[in-house]
Amino acid sequence: MKMNGSCSFIIRNEAIDFDDITGRLAIRPTSILKKGQAIRKEAVTQAPFDIWRYEVIISEEVEPEEALQLLLNDLTPNFKEINELTGLYKDVGIDCYLRSDYGQMGLQLTTEMMKKISILGLGLNIHILSFGGVEEDD
Repeated sequence: MKMNGSCSFIIRNEAIDFDDITGRLAIRPTSILKKGQAIRKEAVTQAPFDIWRYEVIISEEVEPEEALQLLLNDLTPNFKEINELTGLYKDVGIDCYLRSDYGQMGLQLTTEMMKKISILGLGLNIHILSFGGVEEDD
């Protein structure tokens, strides 16, 4: 079953000091959006606030669990800085988006993953997006 999507560390707030976050975490963001900026090139929808995002892509080569583990491995060395950022900004957390043509999908969270999420002091949002197909057994 083909699945794609991403797992992202995201900071959202009315105003963000993008350079400060990048410096604190020593991680280059995958994307930044400023409040009022178009969310996508052809989109009419504008970002309602500033967004700093670091993203790991889910693909045929990278399973959802692997993407989340890679993200957590990159973030965990900076747990003190991330804990500070949760006090400075309105919304700091992890979002995982799983997309498939089929409704049959899931994400397994290991004990190690849950410990890392807890150490980081972050919430985890899992968004499952499907076109509702069903893969039939032969």
